[in-house]
Formats: sequence, C-alpha cells, structure tokens
Amino acid sequence: MSFTVPSDLLTYYAEWWENPRDPRSVVFGKLNRLVRERLPAGAGLSALDLGSGKGMIVSFLTERGYRVTSIEVNTDFVGALRARFPGVTVIEGDVKEVLPRQRFDLVTAIEFTQNLDQVSLMRLLEQLASISSRLRVNISNRNSLHGRWVAWRGFQMPFVHTYTPAELKEWLGRAGFRVDSSAGIGLVTPITLWSRFHGRLIPIWIARLIDTVADRLFPEFCHLYYVEASIVQRETG
Repeated sequence: MSFTVPSDLLTYYAEWWENPRDPRSVVFGKLNRLVRERLPAGAGLSALDLGSGKGMIVSFLTERGYRVTSIEVNTDFVGALRARFPGVTVIEGDVKEVLPRQRFDLVTAIEFTQNLDQVSLMRLLEQLASISSRLRVNISNRNSLHGRWVAWRGFQMPFVHTYTPAELKEWLGRAGFRVDSSAGIGLVTPITLWSRFHGRLIPIWIARLIDTVADRLFPEFCHLYYVEASIVQRETG
C-alpha cells in the first residue's frame, strides 16, 4: 500500500519545527529535557527514532552511545541530519512505508504520533512491538487546554490528530506493551487568540510558573503526554 504525505504537513513543519517564534516551544522544550534526562545508557545498543525532524532526539541518543537509525520524511531535514550525524543511518520516507524489520533495543517516537490517524497509530504500535521491547512515545492530548482551544478556534491542522492518555494506554496494551512510566507536560500552554500564533493570551512566564507544579498534579490534562513502555513478558509453560 502506498501513502502520500500531505504537502501542507511538509510546509507546516518546515516553518514551525523547533521555531523559537512558536510560543509552544516552552512545552516542547520541557518534553525534550525529560526525554534526555530519562534515556538509559546505550553503549552497544541500537535505537530507532521516528520522525526525527532536525535531530534533537537523535542527538540525545547518540550522546548516550546508541547506534541510531533515523526516519524522516522531509527531504531538507534528511540532508541536514546526514550532514550533522554521519554515523547515523538516516532513512528518507514515510514511516508507514519504510519502517525497518530488524530489531532495535529502543524506539523513540517523540512529537510524531500527532501526524497519524487512529488506525495508523494502532497499526504502528503493533509493528513496533514486533521489532523492539522498549518504546518512548508521546501524544498531543485532546483533553488539554491547548487541545480543546485549538479545536474550538478551528486552528487544528487537518493532518494533526489528538488523543487522550487513556486511548494511548489502551492501544499500547493491545499491542503488547506495558506502561512503565508516564508524565504530563504543559498543563498551561501559551495559547493565542489568532492562528499562526498571533495574539498571545497566556504569557510564556505564566505557563512556566504554573507548569512547574501543575504538570505533576494533573498529568492527564497536560498538552503533551509522555509514556515509557516495554513489552509484557508472557509466561510460558
């Protein structure tokens, strides 16, 4: 089966991926720091990073010693990844078409699942369960302030899909994964009155101040929901 990546998706991420003008960067940055802090040592181990973008997660994996394979659909990002990380195997293409079949010690899917519809996400989790026993993944949370605001205002792009923490946990379980750890990031996101992040309603400093405590108290209502999962070892006998 062949999949076509929407041109508006490529255009959007070419402009806004890790763009400091995006007020949501305060939330994305906090997610990245959490991923980095919790990555186990990877000397001698292999890792697969899905939707690598400009290489933030790839850089964390390589600094921890993993042999990294990266998948990215944006041609310009692919070129930059190959130049920046000559020791990384960078695969250009849609994950739904080019997912490797060999096993990896760890798979990371950070800020990636929002571009998969429900059927594609559930299928991907099943495929990942067949090639790795450990997964780091996050969703954009439909139940969050940000999720409800962009839906109400009509800001949500057609290629963006939001899910709830309960849905993610259910689909991970169906695929054979067990949730080992989870965290919410960004109970308060600097939402804006207009599209393209104009007319900021919540200043970044307020979001930082509130989220320092609130993320721990209300993780399932945060903008991003992060999960560390592993394959459930079934008893044989």
